[in-house]
Amino acid sequence: MLAQVLGVVALVGCGVVAGVFVAVAVSVLPALIAMPADRYIEAHRLLGKGYHPLMPLLVNATMLTEIALAIMREGGARPLFATGAVLLLGTQFVSHLCNVPINRSLHEIDVSAIPADWDDPRPLWRGWHLLRTALALAALTVTGAGAVLLA
Repeated sequence: MLAQVLGVVALVGCGVVAGVFVAVAVSVLPALIAMPADRYIEAHRLLGKGYHPLMPLLVNATMLTEIALAIMREGGARPLFATGAVLLLGTQFVSHLCNVPINRSLHEIDVSAIPADWDDPRPLWRGWHLLRTALALAALTVTGAGAVLLA
């Protein structure tokens, strides 16, 4: 019974993470890319307040649930949950090593004095975000497969 409950928790966690990342990719990012630099920086700062610390906590809690399931279960579900945990770890690595440094750099910019030669980080941020979105979707897929095997 505990494994089934944890399976639901892991599936919901992966679903929320992947869903948020997809929503950012298909709606938020195009809006941010269309904005002039000053409005983009202000909007990015405001959006970040809503995602932190919720998303890192959710990804980590889901990853720990996947690890627990990989340890508890035997058979075909074990490698699926282990893979889900590794994919979520990859999601965290991309977030912390790639997206977060860009986010921090945006907090240092004076929006009233953006230099003419400003290196716009949106294309790079988008690329890293799409990578972590793909990792989260892959985690959702293998977690769903693992949850089916728990039934």
